[in-house]
Amino acid sequence: MSNLGAYQSMVKVAKKVGGPKVLALITFVGGYLALRPAEAGAKKVAQEVKKRSEPCKTRGQLFQVTSDGDGDGLRDRVGDQYRVLECDGDAILIEVLGDPDNPYVPSRQFLRSVSDYPQCDEGTPAQRDLEGEL
Repeated sequence: MSNLGAYQSMVKVAKKVGGPKVLALITFVGGYLALRPAEAGAKKVAQEVKKRSEPCKTRGQLFQVTSDGDGDGLRDRVGDQYRVLECDGDAILIEVLGDPDNPYVPSRQFLRSVSDYPQCDEGTPAQRDLEGEL
């Protein structure tokens, strides 16, 4: 097992392109041109993932039900209170205080229609996308 064959191949290539310094320059530039777009793509993907996983601005807050509602597997009555546990897109994970069947995952729209849940939760990527279109 020797690397004599690989060394001989590199010497031949270096002679064809004008020497070892030129071969090193070609290798460096070629590597940069090949890897730079891949790096830029990876950064863009990482930014998109980070944007989607931003924290829920209403996490841990209590909200009051202001009108009776029945939807998304949840039956709300005036006076009920719920705590937001997590947000993901349009789905909100909530805990209704005093309800043994917790947790529930109603839509943001449903919560806005039956409670004092904020109309604009500017921390969510979906809401920012909607605002950008307007």
